[in-house]
Amino acid sequence: MELRQIETFLKVAELGSFSRAAERLGYTQSAVTMQIKQLERELGARLFDRMPRGARLTDQGRTFAFHAREAIAALERAAASVRIPDADADQLVGTLRIGSVESVATALLPTLLARFHERHPRVELIVSTARLERLAEGVLDNTLDVLLTMDRKLSIARLERTVLREEPIVFAASLQMAQQIGPVRIDELAGLPLVLTERGESYRHELECLLAERDEQLHPVVETGNTETLVHLAEQGVGISFLPRFSVAHSLRRKSLVELACDIEPISMWIQAFAHEAKPVSRAMAAFMEMLRVHFEYTA
Repeated sequence: MELRQIETFLKVAELGSFSRAAERLGYTQSAVTMQIKQLERELGARLFDRMPRGARLTDQGRTFAFHAREAIAALERAAASVRIPDADADQLVGTLRIGSVESVATALLPTLLARFHERHPRVELIVSTARLERLAEGVLDNTLDVLLTMDRKLSIARLERTVLREEPIVFAASLQMAQQIGPVRIDELAGLPLVLTERGESYRHELECLLAERDEQLHPVVETGNTETLVHLAEQGVGISFLPRFSVAHSLRRKSLVELACDIEPISMWIQAFAHEAKPVSRAMAAFMEMLRVHFEYTA
């Protein structure tokens, strides 16, 4: 088994295409096909299902991809360790791939990333945002090292969970709209002008469940997955937002938004981090997880 075969395999897995992998690597398509066939013969396993418009990893292919990425990462760490001058030998190096849901990425990650970079400037940080299901797949196939989400306490197969902090979800509106509407009442909720995150998001789902018990539905003025956009819309008086308190904390402090009282049972979600239960923990990942624990304990 040669390193170039593994690199070719991972590029096909990333792009889902033999032809695109060949173009990206500077090989002919037949060369890529030959390398994958040689690898499959050596492993005694079919790694890809060949599709009319690409290639999809088999179950065995996904398992091999997880360990192959870890092997490549280990080689990169080994190479980096001997390139560093002796004076910097204790500094952390490598790449940390972080996946996050939009609300956490927008409101919390910038501070965390800046703090981590200040302490460990040689660690490259790569951040991806997506829905939870996609992020979990990324951790499972080793394209992400850790994911951050905010939801009910979750259990995800083969992922190890760290619960960081409980976070209240609040209604917030511009001062003018707050004065017009007053406290939020559940029997009036369906008729209020709301600016909400996408359907299926954890805290919106909780709101929808409350209304479903009353045979009512939400009809938001605007819905978008970008929480920063929702905050700006609420500040401009377009509607009432229903967001984690950390997402509107800055606006509440400068009084561009006010938190609305409501007669609904308080809704909270949990900020949680997940990593693969079988993945070796690098020094960079251990440092990041420790920083998360300290940060959220301090700011609870």
